[in-house]
Amino acid sequence: MIKLHYASHLKEKNFDFEKQYYSDLKTKTKFDTNETIEEKYNRYLKNGTFREIFYGYTFKEIVLANSEKIQTIIMGIEKKINRLTQRKQKNLKTKIENLFKYTNKYQGKALTPFFTDNFNFSTCFYCNKDFITNFDKTSTFQLDHFYDKSTYPYLALSLYNLIPSCSTCNSSKVKGSKNTYEHDPKVGSFKNERCVAPNDKDFDFEEKVKFKLLLNESCKNLQIKTKEDIETPLKENYSNEYEKYTEVFKLNERYKAHKDIVFEMMHNAQLYPQSRLKELQNLTGIPYQQIKKDIFNLIDEDEDLSKEPFSKLIKDISNELGLE
Repeated sequence: MIKLHYASHLKEKNFDFEKQYYSDLKTKTKFDTNETIEEKYNRYLKNGTFREIFYGYTFKEIVLANSEKIQTIIMGIEKKINRLTQRKQKNLKTKIENLFKYTNKYQGKALTPFFTDNFNFSTCFYCNKDFITNFDKTSTFQLDHFYDKSTYPYLALSLYNLIPSCSTCNSSKVKGSKNTYEHDPKVGSFKNERCVAPNDKDFDFEEKVKFKLLLNESCKNLQIKTKEDIETPLKENYSNEYEKYTEVFKLNERYKAHKDIVFEMMHNAQLYPQSRLKELQNLTGIPYQQIKKDIFNLIDEDEDLSKEPFSKLIKDISNELGLE
């Protein structure tokens, strides 16, 4: 839902986080044979099925591939894997999972500490509902594999496949192991089956998908009695690029529990029409726009929506109500 710019969340500006990540993978954890993961990858690359599939890809290229490059890697590797016999596919997958092992090998020793030590995140980039802040070197975020690690195990350690998210978005009841790269019958069928990752340069959910305000037919002139008179579905304008994304993260269903935010905004809109806001300006000396911003909790046009939960909902509904 919110675009992820890693540089915007660095604790130290201009820090080369890619270089540090690559270094951490090689130095923080070694195998029993005292090989680094890169050395083991290069040894596997010398012969056999592993070489057949991964020839032409360096370890560094895989773990530092950006979102667009990741898709190219999936396309190339899966095409070659599909040519193998089922027995070879099974053996290869076991080897890949052991090499790029996220859980119980790198997650706690290298990956989570890397993100905790070097970044300050505020809210979940998938849903913008929950805080994922750090405190005392303790993280409240989880690292979701945008492209499922059980389906694409060679991407389990890829930096740009790890999206800091809340525990709900990363749970089995929401995203879980759903396939965001191609059709997944657990999600349904969509015109565009390939989801765009929040860290992709083309990710523009914020601009293309908006919360829309729908009222019960009994409501007139925004006169609402309860929050149950309100619906705020996400609607995409002039494209269907994010239909699957919205469904994967159950965004419409989950935001139904937060109608009270919109109800309060509409209630305040009735209590504080323009004339009342101007009266308050004259009484307090506080500028009109500041009073308006404070009452309605408005979001500035250029404000980073990842800083506060529900900021996209508030911004979109503010526009619907003409409060901006």
